[in-house]
Amino acid sequence: MTMTAEVSNPPTAGEAILALRRLNSALAVSNRAVGAALGIKGSDLVVLDALSQAGPQTPTELAHRTHTHVATMTGILTRLERDGWIERRHDDTDRRSMQIHATGAQRLVNTYARANKDLTRLLESWDPVQLTTLVHFLTEASSIVAAFTEFTELTEFTDKIAHPSPESESQE
Repeated sequence: MTMTAEVSNPPTAGEAILALRRLNSALAVSNRAVGAALGIKGSDLVVLDALSQAGPQTPTELAHRTHTHVATMTGILTRLERDGWIERRHDDTDRRSMQIHATGAQRLVNTYARANKDLTRLLESWDPVQLTTLVHFLTEASSIVAAFTEFTELTEFTDKIAHPSPESESQE
């Protein structure tokens, strides 16, 4: 079923943001379930997804891409390598450098096959303009979220929200 171009009651930006939050929650729950089924942690899934999207990377590149401390990344990679999800390979151009390669990707593909099939069916019902709009929106929204993540990591923003001073609470 193709969506029509005209909508009598278009959703507000606030309603769209709530829908995104519902999607985010559903994805978080799904990722926890997938991780539990595969015996891996959420942080492991994040690393495997980064490798799937961008291909082989150094441990430092993966740490930056996933906003993970390098020491924590070492533990994640050790666990993933032990369980057959990744391989560490010497870089062809710099033998001192290691590249991380995903080797267990097919297990993830198999795990997500049903959801991907259902999502493909849904997206195939959309016209090309709608798909273009969706991809553009998701790309822009991802950039906004990435910038927000950088902001919260580089400032005291999170501490101010999580632990407001008595003065800031009295000003509201």
